[in-house]
Amino acid sequence: MICHAPRLASALPMPEGLLAWTRTQGPDMWHEIACGIDFTDPQATIDLLLTTQWIVRQEGCCRATAVLLLARMVGAGLHLGAPAHLAPPAGALVARELHRRLAEGRFPVARYRLSAGQQALIQALFGATGPMPLPAAVLRPGRRAAHPPHVFLGWRPCWAPQPLRLVA
Repeated sequence: MICHAPRLASALPMPEGLLAWTRTQGPDMWHEIACGIDFTDPQATIDLLLTTQWIVRQEGCCRATAVLLLARMVGAGLHLGAPAHLAPPAGALVARELHRRLAEGRFPVARYRLSAGQQALIQALFGATGPMPLPAAVLRPGRRAAHPPHVFLGWRPCWAPQPLRLVA
């Protein structure tokens, strides 16, 4: 029996940048971006912030995606003007705008489910005792799993690693 090791995730080419690439994707990939985004990654650029802002302004953006993106932003300190490499005033504005839109109920549908860890993060940040409380109804995830065509790691999309397979 031969064991083929999984292929490591490799970055997808984005000749026009992340925002242009994201505009060709759909809600499942937008949710994957929310799951894997890392605003603190030293290689992240303002394109990450512009992409986030574009996603949450789309009619098809799911509430679970929007609240998870905000959680990633708050976790990185964007609402407080950090990290320095992502235009702190712009990051704070985008985070506050998204928080306001969530509080106003502008994302009526929560399509995607969230992991236990994601739900705990969201509750810690946006629950009644969190730093940026939101109505309880906003924090409820959806039930469907996202099926993105790629994975998103830190600051860019990657080919999904191939699973381990055994060949007889």
